[in-house]
Amino acid sequence: MHSPRAISRRAERRAGLAAALWRALAAWSERRALEGATRAFLRFAGESGDGEAALALAKRLLDRDENREAAQVLARLLERDPARARAWMMLGAARRRLGQLDDAVAATRRALELEPRYAEARSNLGELLLVRGRAAEALEELERALQEAPDLVAALNNRVAALYELGRFGEAERAAREAIERHPQVPQLHVNLGNVLLHTARARQAVKAYRRALEVDPSCVEAAFSLAMLYGEIPSLGAFREYLEREIAVKGESAQRLAALALARHAAGDIAGAEAAARRVLELQPANVAALMTLAGCVSARGEHQEAVRIHERTLAAWPELYAAASNICFEATYVAEYSPEEVFERHLEWARRFEAPRLARAYRHAPGGDPDRRLRIGYVSGDFGNHPVGFLLRDVVRRHDKRHFEIHCFSMMRNDDDITRAIRQAADRWHDVLLDSDDELAAKIHAEGIDLLVDLSGHTAYQRLCAFALRPAPVQATWIGYFHSTGLSSIDYFITDPHTSPRGCGQLFSETPVWLPHTRFCYSPPEYAPAVAPPPCERLGRITFGCFNRLEKLVPVVLDTWAEILRRVPQARLFLKGKGLAEGSEREWIVGEFRRRGIAKDRLELRDRSSHLEMLAEYGEVDIALDPFPFNGGMTTLEALWMGVPIVTLEGRGVVSRQTYSALANIGLPELAYPTRQAYIAGAVALAQDRARLARLRGAIRSHMAASPILRPEEFTRDLERLYREMWRAWCEGRKLASAIA
Repeated sequence: MHSPRAISRRAERRAGLAAALWRALAAWSERRALEGATRAFLRFAGESGDGEAALALAKRLLDRDENREAAQVLARLLERDPARARAWMMLGAARRRLGQLDDAVAATRRALELEPRYAEARSNLGELLLVRGRAAEALEELERALQEAPDLVAALNNRVAALYELGRFGEAERAAREAIERHPQVPQLHVNLGNVLLHTARARQAVKAYRRALEVDPSCVEAAFSLAMLYGEIPSLGAFREYLEREIAVKGESAQRLAALALARHAAGDIAGAEAAARRVLELQPANVAALMTLAGCVSARGEHQEAVRIHERTLAAWPELYAAASNICFEATYVAEYSPEEVFERHLEWARRFEAPRLARAYRHAPGGDPDRRLRIGYVSGDFGNHPVGFLLRDVVRRHDKRHFEIHCFSMMRNDDDITRAIRQAADRWHDVLLDSDDELAAKIHAEGIDLLVDLSGHTAYQRLCAFALRPAPVQATWIGYFHSTGLSSIDYFITDPHTSPRGCGQLFSETPVWLPHTRFCYSPPEYAPAVAPPPCERLGRITFGCFNRLEKLVPVVLDTWAEILRRVPQARLFLKGKGLAEGSEREWIVGEFRRRGIAKDRLELRDRSSHLEMLAEYGEVDIALDPFPFNGGMTTLEALWMGVPIVTLEGRGVVSRQTYSALANIGLPELAYPTRQAYIAGAVALAQDRARLARLRGAIRSHMAASPILRPEEFTRDLERLYREMWRAWCEGRKLASAIA
């Protein structure tokens, strides 16, 4: 008889032979890319006692995200051989993916008990602690992992995330760049750098990082989604939100993921969702710049501009070098009816003190003199050379510039092309894509091109490049149509306006010298597809419809008070508002609630979302009288309403932004529709609503008046603009500046 020990040895040999056979078959099937057979043979080998085969099978299962089966394979292996540190580490990974975080931490800690210097397990523990919101402990574990394995990608990547969660953004950026130096072909490292840059308000640099991630791996989902968000590609935003929400569900809340979600929701128009995510980030990180900027955008969207200013001031206190936050303060201040002109101007001067003054010492120097009559190089700088009021207003001017005397350069921050972009690019002599250039790089490029007269078309709006203007890359610099207030900069010489917007003695405040075009600062080109003027809708409906298609941000409390009073005085009238989010969601609820509090029932409101430009123009056929918001009047919106035959009632204010509609009305011969006080505005709107015959006359005449006005004479407008440019240049050559038009 054989002893029990001998029987055991023979059984072990048979098991070993069986395992070896299964391993050989697994290797054979793997060479032939027979995945199902390979896994089956590895499973048989593992059940025959081959621990390495079980680990190989578990890895394959994890790679295919079959985490439950992987956990079962590893648990069976550890029952037989509980001293395998790698098996414990892999079991921790499987359980983490299954959402069993406590079990995942326990398994990973067991791996480290067996092998304290196991860098991969240490890195996994750091990631798990990060998911649990214990960023400081996570960073300690990740640093220990990197001491053992300085090139471990997962630890390098998670170290960036841990530093971000701790609010140590400068260190996070340095860690991301150091990781990229070690592993330039790992896309997630570039994505992490992009996230840090984006969430510290450096969108241009973030775009570079995301683009690099896609160069490394064109299938990198997060990089593609982040670029889509930055470029405003609306169809991709829903998918990006879903992706981020899944990431949060699987990996838990983190400031970084929540900040990205807030940005994506805001870009997609989900203001309530964006605000909720931003506020949650600020509970975790009170100085998170991405969340602060998003939150400010959310409160601004419902007309709370003073609150938006306060949030931007909070951002600037935490991030004193962030000139975008200071520009947002300037921009928001122009909406606030309670601020005096002096207060608004002071916000702009403060921007210049903070961000222009330090750059003046490095500014380019230009000696006066030269030929006053030579061909001039004109540079236009904007992020809005497209389907935007600036693009619409500029297109025909660029087309009509006299190329014998002017060479036209466009310095563009456009993210995407459209028909307007292509038309402007085709008409320009030189087109420069400068979205990714720093301010210093942009200034150097402008200077190298020998631009004589540089024109800002952005002011303190998005994608502005005022810091480049502060370096004075051109000898003469001006601002025109992109902004509706003085920039506050001394390095911009001229503010181009007109006698109606800025009449002599108006007291408007400028850091630049205001100079006039003879009639209007806007040159309107109605689209070819604009519908014919419709009859007054009151003739068909038997009641008056007031309307406003301006951005909802302009509907500040005093405007809502005024419009509610008009509706009370014209009892059967309705108000037609059109804007982002009005079809459903928080913006609709906000508007309905605001009017309800003012005694106006929901059934007196017609609320519609944004639509195509053609559809929007056609909808003016449903509006009898347009109501202009204040203090921030309409610009392009006013011109479109008038072209569609709709008379517009406006409040004639003091500032540039408060006189835009008055200027348009004066140019088409209808200044009587502008009123000096709020009560006169209300009375004028009510009187017009009660005079159906006058409404019909206006409806039939406005388009023809407009067509005959200076606003629609692009050839004449362009010659006037060129004469002004030539006067600016001649004054420079003679060592002087033009006199103020309003003095």
